[in-house]
Amino acid sequence: MSTDFNAEHEAMRRMAAFLAEAREIQSLYERAHMTLPEPLRRLFGMNGVASQPTSSHIAPPEKPPMPPEAEADWIYIEQSEATPTSIVLAVLRAAKGPVRAKDVVERVTAIAPTVMSGTISNIGTRLNGKVIERTEEGWRLLTPDAGGVVYKGNFWGSPAVFDKFELAAHRRLAILHILRAFRTGLQTVQILGELQKCNSWVRAPINKDLLKEDMEVLQEKGKVRRRGNSKKWEVVEGHE
Repeated sequence: MSTDFNAEHEAMRRMAAFLAEAREIQSLYERAHMTLPEPLRRLFGMNGVASQPTSSHIAPPEKPPMPPEAEADWIYIEQSEATPTSIVLAVLRAAKGPVRAKDVVERVTAIAPTVMSGTISNIGTRLNGKVIERTEEGWRLLTPDAGGVVYKGNFWGSPAVFDKFELAAHRRLAILHILRAFRTGLQTVQILGELQKCNSWVRAPINKDLLKEDMEVLQEKGKVRRRGNSKKWEVVEGHE
């Protein structure tokens, strides 16, 4: 069987250009702290290497009670980590119809008492005509799946409804879960490697800069600490 070397060369050239462009797109998403689109997740592992994903021996954490409408790809964070915008959208999703502005404020502040009514009003103004519609009857979601669900102390939804701050909270839950699996602690680079192996259930961007920020946040919250004089991290007792 004869080989068309010109076609082979062109195919290889285009594949190299395609992979280079894909890596550049991945870099842009990670710099913006955005979740990679599913096609890129399939093409690359979260470590950015075009190879078969490396599996981890760490099983996903046991999920808390899930809302009845939850789908297989849904993730969660603690309710307190959800942004005011996400709480507003969750309230509107739960209503399944128009909600008067006054009732929106009451329902949101019942979930997140520190959110000011002015903040909620500004959210309505910003999202009107994009994600929600405001009429004389009240506020309503333009599409039901645009919001997540608040359920038993947690905020649930598809990764697409989580913003970069909420995805960071999701990633930090994974970090704590990984550290619990390694009782002798892990160095930062080791945590990064384990996170990359868990990309089947960690649905947030993963890179060394984001991880550095995560460890600083977790340390400030008293959830992790350095193990003795080593460079290893461990979970603080009481956050087991």
